Amino acid sequence: MKKLLSILTIGVLAFASNYANLQISNSTLGIYAQGKITNNEIYARGFFLYNDKKDKNNFYSIGLKGEGNLIGINIPNIKVSLLLDLVHTKNNTALPVGIGVFGYVPNIDYSVFVRGEYEYAPEILSFDDANRFSKFDIQVGIQPIENGEVFVGYRNISFNHNYNSVMYGGIGYHF
Repeated sequence: MKKLLSILTIGVLAFASNYANLQISNSTLGIYAQGKITNNEIYARGFFLYNDKKDKNNFYSIGLKGEGNLIGINIPNIKVSLLLDLVHTKNNTALPVGIGVFGYVPNIDYSVFVRGEYEYAPEILSFDDANRFSKFDIQVGIQPIENGEVFVGYRNISFNHNYNSVMYGGIGYHF
């Protein structure tokens, strides 16, 4: 899984419309990357969450995101996304589906944005020791420079029980 995530991240960096961010909390370090893979609004994405707690394993996620006109939703200043991922820890694997929303306030000195995602996998899409999976992630931030952003967020990841529930800060860059 580590090799697959590394290959995906390197592959993402080769395409246009790329985005990457770094998420830091007191016990975790997250790296997220996505890249446009077609002329339509389809993106490959990957997420790695290093957890330094002894009783927790690292978290890996790879998948696809489709947004905007591709899914038939076009709202000014808001992008709605459909998500399909493969998530994995040492003893848990799942294939969640989800929805994402990105909105921003235009025409101000610093663009203010809100980004949120929710993914869920019932028992039939959960494997190994997992009976279910859910992930909720929300970020609020500003873009102090054209392609850069600074944000705070809250993330809750659960396999059968709470795996990670934490507030974090981060930086991101569009290239």
